[in-house]
Amino acid sequence: MTTRVDAISIRRGVLAGLAFVALTATRPVQAAPEAKGGKLVVGIDETASEYWSEYLQGVRDIAESLGKSPVVLTSNYQGDQLLAQLGATYAAGCHDCALATDPSSNAFVKAIVGRSAKAKVHVVTLWNRPEDIHPWDTFSDYWVAHTSFDGVMSGYEQAMALCKALGGKGTIAAIEGVPSTPPAYQRIRGLKKALAECPGLKLVDTQVGDWQETKAQDITRTWLAHYGSTLQGIFASNDSMARGTVAALKEKGLNGKILVTGSDGSNIGLEMVKSGDMLVTIWNDPVLQGAISMSLAYAAAIGDVDPQKLTHAQRDFYLKEEPVTRDNVDKYLAMKHDQPKYSYEDIKKDFWKDSAGQIPQGANDND
Repeated sequence: MTTRVDAISIRRGVLAGLAFVALTATRPVQAAPEAKGGKLVVGIDETASEYWSEYLQGVRDIAESLGKSPVVLTSNYQGDQLLAQLGATYAAGCHDCALATDPSSNAFVKAIVGRSAKAKVHVVTLWNRPEDIHPWDTFSDYWVAHTSFDGVMSGYEQAMALCKALGGKGTIAAIEGVPSTPPAYQRIRGLKKALAECPGLKLVDTQVGDWQETKAQDITRTWLAHYGSTLQGIFASNDSMARGTVAALKEKGLNGKILVTGSDGSNIGLEMVKSGDMLVTIWNDPVLQGAISMSLAYAAAIGDVDPQKLTHAQRDFYLKEEPVTRDNVDKYLAMKHDQPKYSYEDIKKDFWKDSAGQIPQGANDND
């Protein structure tokens, strides 16, 4: 049986509950706090490449850690196409945006950085930078940094591996990347440095493969028709072209007999080293490169980094890389299969932990 006091208590509770519902119904819902800064924009050369796919993974790791989704622009190795896409992105609104991009070639670096600076977008570039401009002397408030891998070292290590495997004497040919890009001509420069130290190694031809697998396959077919098995080694400037080379060699049953080198340490490159189809690749970490470049640009955009207070070595630097042979390939395959997931807070602890030092003067000369 309900007493009068109980009934009054129940009535008061119901009224209090109704009042609470009415109050919360009119109160705006509090959204989760958003990360500081505007859009994260990334410019890549192509979507089909394993390298660029892994680079994007690093960028997306950082974006996800900030509760953002990156705007991805693809240039198809055309700097003017990238410029047009950036113009449309900036026109749509880009307050405190951050850009990490490969300008596609040296010819477009200044225009891309300048357009970004005009829109007050902080930029980190990679791979391509003309020798006569740097982040500290060109739009220096907004061009935060430039990062790359040492192409001369890559080319040198590949060619010296051929020299050693062939006993210091043999006939080789080389496939070059896009000629106007520093990685392409640096890797050929490294090859020439090794040839000077290994005079018994004879370079009979160099062809341009534009970083593309199918072009390298066609070039190799032509060489095999012309030189046959007298060709003992093929220097491919990246793993994608090395893959095309190996495919052409397999058509003739010559894989593993004519030695092939590559660079970038891609999954397929590592697997070909392990199988014996490739002699050596040069390990670099595009996931880490994506995470670092995007983080640095974002840090400048939100004020965690003041570009003007950075040293030259912090604004123009190589990342670490290593030669990979059958002796150490399992280590790098394990690293590929257990790739860490990066966050902005992790990278922010030391943006330069994996720096291999400042890019030396003259490194980007196309001689």
